[in-house]
Amino acid sequence: MEKILNMLVLICAVGICACNSLWTRNDIPEAVKVRFTEMYPTAKHVAWENESETYEARFDVNGRERTALFTAEGRLLQFSEEIQEQYLPRPVLDQLQAQYANFNTEEAHRVQQDNSTYYKVELEQNNRDLLLFFDSSGRILEQQPAVPEHRSREEAGLFAFGSYSEVKEEPYGLAEVSWELPSELREVSGISFLKHNLLACVQDEEGTIFLYDLGKKEVTRRIDFAGPGDYEGIAVVGSTAYVLRSDGAIYEVADFMGKEPKTILHASVMAATQNTEGLAYDRKNNRLLVAGKGYDTRLGNNKGIYAIPLENNKMQAEPVITISLAQEQLKSPGKKQKNAYDTLQPSSLELNDASGELYILDAGNHRMYTLSQQGQIQKTTMLDKKQLRQPEGLTFSDTGDIYITTEGGKKGKALIMRLPKGA
Repeated sequence: MEKILNMLVLICAVGICACNSLWTRNDIPEAVKVRFTEMYPTAKHVAWENESETYEARFDVNGRERTALFTAEGRLLQFSEEIQEQYLPRPVLDQLQAQYANFNTEEAHRVQQDNSTYYKVELEQNNRDLLLFFDSSGRILEQQPAVPEHRSREEAGLFAFGSYSEVKEEPYGLAEVSWELPSELREVSGISFLKHNLLACVQDEEGTIFLYDLGKKEVTRRIDFAGPGDYEGIAVVGSTAYVLRSDGAIYEVADFMGKEPKTILHASVMAATQNTEGLAYDRKNNRLLVAGKGYDTRLGNNKGIYAIPLENNKMQAEPVITISLAQEQLKSPGKKQKNAYDTLQPSSLELNDASGELYILDAGNHRMYTLSQQGQIQKTTMLDKKQLRQPEGLTFSDTGDIYITTEGGKKGKALIMRLPKGA
């Protein structure tokens, strides 16, 4: 009975978070509902279709279109996400340039199915539409006429919140060094410094840990730990990697750099509306710390950081650190917030072992904060929007250097930047 109640609460919470009902149709099997909710807790504008005992969901995550195809038992058959043309594999781009130079690219999608990846590209020329399917090597798998698809969407309503008074902020200068990341890390969402210039990285969609070598400037290894999802942060403790999903669940990947990593999923107690993006390892207390970008109305005008003691890997029900949103340091000069909780939107969390201070990245407000263990903002640093378009990942090297990642956009690739000590 308890499992059933928990499942119903989770489904309802996600429906509220998405600002519209996920289950307007009554013919979606319960197993499909549960699996979809687990994998995509922040999905919005969800529309369902079913045919031949399969169920396809079309939805948005972070403003980009996705589709997921399930069996009636809730098994994921196929996942597709819309991508920009520039992030197609180089062999595919070369093939398009060589054979379809006179066509315009209307849409491009990356599709995962049966442990393989292929690419779907829709082209147009003088009202003639083509749909091409490529593998990663640029080989054309199939060509067919394109059928445009349309669907309506509802705009999510957000209540207005007044502007803030001016406060003093410390500007941040240019990064010392930067690295361009490959297209597979365009949506890099979390990083952890290992050793010998090696970073462990995760990105929003794939259940994969990418090892990026700063010296070689390339991904040297990919470690799969789960299927497609919404992954937001990573912390490494010894030989174990912990990966944060956006609903607060934690993937424990034991011996992650070994030959046979083993994955265990640990449930979250946080509200679905909290949309977790920050994960840090607290060495002194041997625990993980989790911060939410979103909100929980039960906390009032506060946001919380939750702890997961590593002796039992169970998230504590109440925050161990409470951050008051009324702090003067959180106010933005002349900026109107869509939502009262947008005052602070943690996109990454890290703990500086040397000082004991917590560092919070806030991509929405382009800031970096240092925070005491009592939840007091000690320093506010403005980040350069030109360099850090969307800062999502933060980590410290063993020498105290700060590394920040920013997601890629239409005009640039994702980057890793090294910042001066003491920032």
